[in-house]
Amino acid sequence: MKRPPIRYLVASPSGDATIDEGKLDYPLEGDPLKTSYREYFLAIADFLSGNDFQRLLQAITAMSGAHAELSNIGEIIVRSEKHGALSHPASIECILGAYSVKFGLHVAVIDAGKDSLQREFTTLKMLHSRFNLPYIPVPYVLHEMHSMVFLLEEWFDGYHEFHISRTGPDGQQLKLWEFGHGERFLTPAQVFEIYRQAAKILTIYYDLREYRLIYPWHHAAGDFVVKIDEDINPPAPPFKKGGDHFNLFVKDNVQEIPTLAKGDEGGFSEKIDVRLTTVRGYEPFIRFDETDMPHPALALFYFFLHLSIQMRLDKLDGVGERAWAADSCVDATVTGFFEGLEVKSDISECCGSIRSFLGLLQSFTKDEMIRTCVPIAEQFEKTKDYPLIQKHLRDHADRLYLTLRNFP
Repeated sequence: MKRPPIRYLVASPSGDATIDEGKLDYPLEGDPLKTSYREYFLAIADFLSGNDFQRLLQAITAMSGAHAELSNIGEIIVRSEKHGALSHPASIECILGAYSVKFGLHVAVIDAGKDSLQREFTTLKMLHSRFNLPYIPVPYVLHEMHSMVFLLEEWFDGYHEFHISRTGPDGQQLKLWEFGHGERFLTPAQVFEIYRQAAKILTIYYDLREYRLIYPWHHAAGDFVVKIDEDINPPAPPFKKGGDHFNLFVKDNVQEIPTLAKGDEGGFSEKIDVRLTTVRGYEPFIRFDETDMPHPALALFYFFLHLSIQMRLDKLDGVGERAWAADSCVDATVTGFFEGLEVKSDISECCGSIRSFLGLLQSFTKDEMIRTCVPIAEQFEKTKDYPLIQKHLRDHADRLYLTLRNFP
C-alpha cells in the first residue's frame, strides 16, 4: 500500500518555516546529547510509520471515533514546535481529504526525559479515568525506539502560550503568542479569565483525601495554553452580565469583571478556554508524617497558598528574566480556586462547607497570613524562582489578605 508523504516544518511565531537542508545536522536546542535535527525527524518518521502506521491509525481512530485506514491519509506534516529541558515536542498533522487531525508528540532523548514521559503517560491515563475532563491531553501511545521515548497525545489545536512581557521600562502585561499570527497583548479582562481558569483546573484535580496535586508546572514552560476566538474589542471592566460576576480588586476599590464559562461568550465578543498541556507529576507537594497527618482542610489551605504563589511565576516572554504577575492574578486565582471547590463532590465530607472554609481564610490577620505564607514559600527554596518569591512575599500576603476579605 502506498505510504503517505511526510513533510517537515519548524513552527515559529511568524508562521511555519521549511527545513533548511544545511541546518539538519545542527543539534536540538537544549539537548546535552547533541542529537541532530536529522536524527530527530528520522526517528519521528520511523515511529509514525512503524508497524504499517498502526500506532498512528489507532490514535486517529480513538480520537475521531471512526475507523481510519492508511489510504485515508493524504499527507503527514511534522512540525518541530519547541524544545524543553526534558523533551522536544512536535505536532503531527494528518491530512485526511477535506479535513485534518492533529496530535502532540513528545520526544525524549535523555534518561530524565524518558522517565518523565513514562510517568506522564501513566498519570494522564489515571486522571482521565478518574475525572473524565477535557482540560489535560488524552494520551494515545507510549513507545521506545532508537534510544528515544515517544508520547503521542491529544493536541489542543488553536491554543497558544501566553507570557508576561514588557510594555515599557517599568510596565508589564500578559502577551499571547499565536504561532503563525504573531503576538499581541491581552486585556486585563482576558488576563483575569486566563488565570481564573488555570486556578480552577488545578483545584479540580487536587486530591482532597491524599493531598495530591498536579505539579510541577510553570507558566514559563508554556504548560498552560489558551484559545481566544474572534477577539473583537471586548469591554473593559467594570462590567456585569445578568448578575453573574466575580470581583476584581484594585487597591481598595472593587471592580466587576465577567467570567466566561466554556462555550459562553459571557458578554464578550469572544470565547476564552484554557487547557493544561502536561502533567509531569501527581504527588503531595509536602511530605507529611504518616503518624501526624494534617486535617484535609489544613492541607487544602497549604495547596491554596502554594497555588497563589506558583500562579504568579513566569519569565519575560517565556525565556527572559523571571517575572512576577500583577496583583490581579491573586484575585483571579482566588476566584478560580473557589469555583474549583464547588464542583468537588467530596468537599463537604473532607473539609466542611465551602463557606466555612472561606470564613477560616478570612479570619486570618495580615501578620498571620504572612507567617503562613513563609513555610509555603520555602518549598521553592531550591528553585531559581525563590529570590523573586522572597522579594514579593509580604506584598503577596497582603494582597491575598485583601482579596479574601473582600471575596463574596
